[in-house]
Amino acid sequence: MNAEERRRTLREVVLAGNCSHPIRLSGEMVNLTTGEVGQSSLRISCKDRRHVVCPSCSYLYRTDAWILVSTGLVGGKGTPQAVGTHHRLFITVTAPSFGSVHTIKSRGGCVSRSDVSARLRDVCDHGRAKDCGRHHQAGDSELGRPLCDQCFDYEGAVLWNAHASKLWNNTIQTIRRSLATAGGLSQRNLKTVAQVHYVKVAEMQRRGLVHFHLVLRADGPSDIGEPTPEWLTIELLRQVVGQAIRKSTAVAPDGRAFRWGRRLDVQELETEPRNGAALSSYLAKYVTKTTDGSTELAHRFTSRRQIISLVDDPHLRALAVMSWNLASRPEFERFHLRDRANTFGFTGLPITKSRDFSTTFAALRETRAAFMAERNESDPIEGSFHYEGRGYDSPRGAELAELFFTMRRELRHESAQARRIAQKHQTGE
Repeated sequence: MNAEERRRTLREVVLAGNCSHPIRLSGEMVNLTTGEVGQSSLRISCKDRRHVVCPSCSYLYRTDAWILVSTGLVGGKGTPQAVGTHHRLFITVTAPSFGSVHTIKSRGGCVSRSDVSARLRDVCDHGRAKDCGRHHQAGDSELGRPLCDQCFDYEGAVLWNAHASKLWNNTIQTIRRSLATAGGLSQRNLKTVAQVHYVKVAEMQRRGLVHFHLVLRADGPSDIGEPTPEWLTIELLRQVVGQAIRKSTAVAPDGRAFRWGRRLDVQELETEPRNGAALSSYLAKYVTKTTDGSTELAHRFTSRRQIISLVDDPHLRALAVMSWNLASRPEFERFHLRDRANTFGFTGLPITKSRDFSTTFAALRETRAAFMAERNESDPIEGSFHYEGRGYDSPRGAELAELFFTMRRELRHESAQARRIAQKHQTGE
């Protein structure tokens, strides 16, 4: 590669924002200084949220997700700072059991029976032990895998994933209805005295079942910066949330009803801004993950054979195949389960929120685009651009993009660490 080719590759990588798989477009551009029109080729970032696909674009998506969550916790970007003083809960809801899986209990053990004599004869119908006396390590590949794959309800697990978002929709409606009842109001009139907003982040557990992390916030009637009425206390909110989660259901087309699992965590959030930043980081890290963190499950499958050939883990492969097979049943056609086989039937988005919880991804992108437009030397002519392909002209482009991204991220972290140390010295901590 000569000097000119190296310069061209470096320029492409920089203009594409260090994207690993940029989109190539070709069309006409207008020079803002001279007014001349010329043919031009562009490399624009793929904007993929998944880290295994594009580290640079996923980092930007994660940053936007952090802003979206944090502004709902402490204000900013058009959200009043007063929301940081409102009643807020951090909630984790999980899926029910569809069969015993290897896990790490609070005391370090796996699935076990207290009676040793019973343990020796306690086997399932397929001749496999119903318990496991091992102490698994955190990275053990058996974690989340069934003790007996024939006993595990794969159909129920996939359909749970498909109905999880609907179950949350039913739950939040129950929460609002119960709060209205507690205030002596109809659900429609609740908005005249109080509102309930939330942000929801999905995480796929090792057993292949989705669970949700949520921030729930109680606001005033019209302006979310207004306080809630005195009767809507944090204790009432917590009680109503717990009751709604325990009794809410989502009914599948075949009549079976899905509920939340028994494991439920509801915590009151403190008003300290640093706690909001830490929670925002905790939630944002999940939005860039694939189902199991691998590239094999990062994209939709095109055939059943592809699932079998690409997915090595037998448990995850069985979930993906079950999702593919269920799509052929007419009652589940509307879930498009073949398109969701790589997420084991989960039909939702990695992060969703109620309308007024905070700012939006669209608003953040528009602000960024407006900022970049001020630096542009040329403007594209609408309708003249067409798709040419993906990637860089040089085979080393993707490698350089990921190298530059890693270096920039390390430099940002080092600068942030230096600022924190300087602030501690100034405050004498």
